[in-house]
Amino acid sequence: MSRITVTENGAEKVVTDIAPYRAERDDVLAKLTRIYADFEKRPLSALEPREQEIVDLVNRYSELAHIIDRFDQASVRRANILAGWEIVKQHRAGESA
Repeated sequence: MSRITVTENGAEKVVTDIAPYRAERDDVLAKLTRIYADFEKRPLSALEPREQEIVDLVNRYSELAHIIDRFDQASVRRANILAGWEIVKQHRAGESA
């Protein structure tokens, strides 16, 4: 099982299941998509009252994307290490035959 340590709200947390982070990232994207509905038809100033909300969502999206990327990289590293171990186990099994 892959695992990474992240800092959220000033506290370190071990992440072994990335699904909640992916779901939250998708939720943040959905919120941004709703905010930007008809964006091209409105003046930019129409979103000025929502600037802080947009900034918060963009920052959270970036944070979640970084966590997901780190977890995916850890999964690849884990798979590489386990692939090497499988080769060693197969070789050991062949020696005892």
